[in-house]
Amino acid sequence: MKCSLASILTAGIFAVTGAAATGGDAAGVIVARGTTGIFFESESPEFTLRPGSERPVSYTVRDRHGRILAEGEWPENGEGTLTLPKLERGIYTITLKSGGNACSGAGTFGVVADVPERPENPDMYFALDTAQSWCAVGSKRNIRFPGNGFETVTEAAHRSGLAWVRDRMSWSDIENEPGAFRLCQYIPNGWLLGRRGIRVSNTYHDAPKFTKKHSKDLPDDLFATYRFARNVASKAKGCTEAWEFWNEEDAGFTVEGAWDYAANLKAASLGYWAGNPNAVILNGAFCVYPLRDYTDAVFNNDAAEYISAFNFHTYKPIREYPEVISGLRKFLAGHGVPELPIWLTEHGTQAPGPASTKSYYPGLKSYSPEQEMTVAEFIPKAQITMQSLGVARDFFFILSPYNEGVKDWGLLRKDYTARPGYFAFAAMVKELGNAKLLGKLDTPKGIRAFLYEQPDGTQTVAFWSESDLDLETNEKIQVGSKELHKRTFTIAAKEGAFTVRDLFGTPSQAAASGGRLTLTSTRYPAYVGGLAGLVPSHPSPAPGRYAMKPTKNDRTVILRADLSEDFILGSGRSSVDLPGKSGRLTLQAYNFSDTPKSGTITVAGGHAEGLPESITIPAMGKVELPLLFTPHIPEKEFHGRMEFSGTFNGKPVSRLHIPVFLFGKSVASGKTMTLEAISDPKRWRNNSSGNMTAAYDEKEGAIRFDVEFPQHGDRWIYPEFILKPRESFRRARGVAFEIKTVPSMPKEAVFMAVMGREKEHGRAVFIRFPMPSAEWEERIISFDEFVPNPENIEMIRLGVNPKSDRQSYWVRNLRVFYR
Repeated sequence: MKCSLASILTAGIFAVTGAAATGGDAAGVIVARGTTGIFFESESPEFTLRPGSERPVSYTVRDRHGRILAEGEWPENGEGTLTLPKLERGIYTITLKSGGNACSGAGTFGVVADVPERPENPDMYFALDTAQSWCAVGSKRNIRFPGNGFETVTEAAHRSGLAWVRDRMSWSDIENEPGAFRLCQYIPNGWLLGRRGIRVSNTYHDAPKFTKKHSKDLPDDLFATYRFARNVASKAKGCTEAWEFWNEEDAGFTVEGAWDYAANLKAASLGYWAGNPNAVILNGAFCVYPLRDYTDAVFNNDAAEYISAFNFHTYKPIREYPEVISGLRKFLAGHGVPELPIWLTEHGTQAPGPASTKSYYPGLKSYSPEQEMTVAEFIPKAQITMQSLGVARDFFFILSPYNEGVKDWGLLRKDYTARPGYFAFAAMVKELGNAKLLGKLDTPKGIRAFLYEQPDGTQTVAFWSESDLDLETNEKIQVGSKELHKRTFTIAAKEGAFTVRDLFGTPSQAAASGGRLTLTSTRYPAYVGGLAGLVPSHPSPAPGRYAMKPTKNDRTVILRADLSEDFILGSGRSSVDLPGKSGRLTLQAYNFSDTPKSGTITVAGGHAEGLPESITIPAMGKVELPLLFTPHIPEKEFHGRMEFSGTFNGKPVSRLHIPVFLFGKSVASGKTMTLEAISDPKRWRNNSSGNMTAAYDEKEGAIRFDVEFPQHGDRWIYPEFILKPRESFRRARGVAFEIKTVPSMPKEAVFMAVMGREKEHGRAVFIRFPMPSAEWEERIISFDEFVPNPENIEMIRLGVNPKSDRQSYWVRNLRVFYR
């Protein structure tokens, strides 16, 4: 990744909608003189035509309802600048004609409220994930915007009026060798935002090779974790004011156990705190709900003593939000931190489905106008609902152009023009960004209304009609539905006129009479301000207090374990199996203070041979203790723990908690079925982003899969094995299989339990397993945590995400273990 920072200040080329026509493509013709087609109310929108496009040209400007606002011949025979009068807030289109032929599609632009140079409310709830340091890096393949878009994304964020964004960085890029510190684009991007008064929450989920002696993803050198966290927090202080250690560690981005993650989180927390004592410190976002045993194991390592807010990601439908947030609150209360603020550092929607419109960008598709409007409807509904449930900060995913899989996520298109969702977000920020949410109002069935108090004491109501976006699962949402769900309701209001702002901030008037104001709601959220005296029927909970869990523990002493091969990491990375009676490990005791620490270490859940009566840890040093651990687990039980704690200089220290699950012992108590049919290539359905084949390899006694991928695309191969009735997984507790790959060590390896037979899609549980090598190795996968109802499994997928354009892998001896 390059470490140069290119600035692209303005110019956006509009996205195309509609079919091709003889007059050319408007998306390749119109150029805005404002950043990404985003204009302030105080600005006169200006446009030019690209050199080489057809001349002369006539234009028509329309509002979102199709009403013509301006039309005529482009100035100076198409060579001049088209300057429009100042427009109200909202979204608009420009269509073109040349020689009597209409150009295809339409240019889109919008108008937002003027914003101050720096946000008025630095603690604003509404936020965006820009991910600009990764997603706004230039590409020659992007013929409409080949350069870096860092400045462009930053200006778009500023014009929305927000106060917080989320970005990414790479530890390996910044500290490519011990002691190095390269700014790359990461630190400069933070200051681009910081100079506009925008605060950043930053994350990374990689580590340089020199930090990993035995581990694969997470460092096994906690001092390296600490030093980088301290240095980067210090360098970015004043712009990056929140730090997330790692990302979605409960689902991927690390193959190590939950206790290893917890130890690194503790070390990073101490580093962030040393570099910026005022920063908000968060766990790397968990993203699986119901929460996995992995998350519980992290918190059983006293992680709450090292974070000041809880971090989570969700893409679930709106109807499930109350269940999710209630579940998170119960979890936090169970770990002694009921008031810990909840941040959603990624919050998005799967509702639009796969991108459906051809893109100018090679190999990609774009969201259709209907899909874009689904996102625009979603943003205020989702963020306001989460705020009403007590979430403290909510980052919509994502501002920068970003395609992943079949999705087109960005509020900015690939050419950096702004989508309707951007203007919906900006309108919400203008109406509610400085206000305090009081709660929900009683309304007729099918209408939702939320009451806010502004800094001047007046009140604002955000309201909308329920649609399938509120009530259905993502799969059942009808994208492009014309049903507006118009409904009327009244609220108490003094006599007079009130301004109602629609989804995009466009104003209309409503009059109160007889002490009541009649409002018309649709599926698209709207806002009415200037109210007074309203009381919520359902007050919103407080968002919590930013503070680490109070403790008498000495946070500067951290325990970590290097486990030998005597221990087998469970498939959920939340427990270890111990096939033998005992297991060898090296216990590490780190001291992150400038004072030597003397004390004792104790063990619970078993006996640790080799544990000394006392030890002294040097200042900023560590002690390593070779131990032999024997768990104390009753004969007919399978679950236990290996837990180390201690007292140093008279203070207790946080726990090292490793759950023990004797999976092998539990399997031996049941029956096993070998799934012989996996050797038959006819039983496997092709499922890959490349050209794949399946064949039986007699020499290896295994099914072999080969795949070749085109350039510039996703690489994945997950062939599908549809189960027959006699192959039922009913009462299955897990599977085991042998696997090898060439090339070895792919990017990802996943076993999928699929509750259906739909090709590629459908409801499935993804269970990652350690990366296979070029040698035969066994992988054991437990269903205990992941698959509560194995009888519903109708199909399995077993494959990898390769790093190269060609991949081969073999699978044999797949066994199913039953209770």
